[in-house]
Amino acid sequence: MKTSALIPTYNSARTIEATLDAVFAQTIAPDEVLIMDDGSTDNTVSLLSRYVPRITLLQQRNGGVARARNVLAELAKGDLLAFLDHDDIWHPEYIATQQKSFREHGNAVGFFTAHANLVGFGGFDWNDGVSDTNGSIEVIVPLHFMQQYHKAIGKYASMSFCCIPKSVIRKLGPEPFHPEVSGVDDYFLFHTLMLLGPIVYNSRPLVAYRITRGAQSANLLKLVQKAVRALELLKPQFNRHPDARMRKAFKAVFSTQRREYGKVLMGTGQPAQARIQFLLSLTHSCNPKSLMKSMALLFLTYVPNRFQPKWPSEWKVSHSRPC
Repeated sequence: MKTSALIPTYNSARTIEATLDAVFAQTIAPDEVLIMDDGSTDNTVSLLSRYVPRITLLQQRNGGVARARNVLAELAKGDLLAFLDHDDIWHPEYIATQQKSFREHGNAVGFFTAHANLVGFGGFDWNDGVSDTNGSIEVIVPLHFMQQYHKAIGKYASMSFCCIPKSVIRKLGPEPFHPEVSGVDDYFLFHTLMLLGPIVYNSRPLVAYRITRGAQSANLLKLVQKAVRALELLKPQFNRHPDARMRKAFKAVFSTQRREYGKVLMGTGQPAQARIQFLLSLTHSCNPKSLMKSMALLFLTYVPNRFQPKWPSEWKVSHSRPC
């Protein structure tokens, strides 16, 4: 079995060395490490050049993380593709653990592990007992994965704790990470996996997920807009799904996401546009509770500003990520 470590990067000079040190500290080394620099303007490339030939360094004009991941996935020669963001850190046994899951669950389409949060730009001490437990293995059928994903999205928040067989990536065509929704392209990919088969989840925390407070503000409006667009792109596939429960679950997810988009539009002073989203949310689900939520929000778009609730802000502090 061969494993490819795939890292998209953009302006990661403060973190990329720690990330790569973790890759090279694996008990089972990846067979190749492919890095795509997405047009960095700091000294990321000069830092990365020191690791050649231990890594294969690729460069592109700034085109977004989705495009970078697509190129890396296409070029990868491994049987198992281990994605890693440019600021996260793997436990030394991450690849060994994911390879074991791959061997034991050959019909699975994706492999996740638990993670621990790392705040700031420091390192992570794996000797503090965080990952000492063996962890439990859960094989999650597609319907339950969809339900879990939307109840606790942080559990599956990053490609850094997800490995995907190359054979599965091939089934998804030349752009498994849809460029139109770059920035939430992992959200798009995880929903396509729901169409293909079961997911394996290992509860042992084997990834340090870096959170840099104040390092980057994420445009929440843009993110929820792209999430809605991702579901629009996926809708035809889910509508054709043979399991009526999956079709129903997708409609419920779509209705909820429309409402979230509408709330942010209200927070940015766009009630007319929000009204459209709340109306559309009514068309996705026949669940009485969902319909009541959408109708209540629709009513609020006609209420004077002084009586409005506090809506989500357009901006939020986010994790530092290439986008």
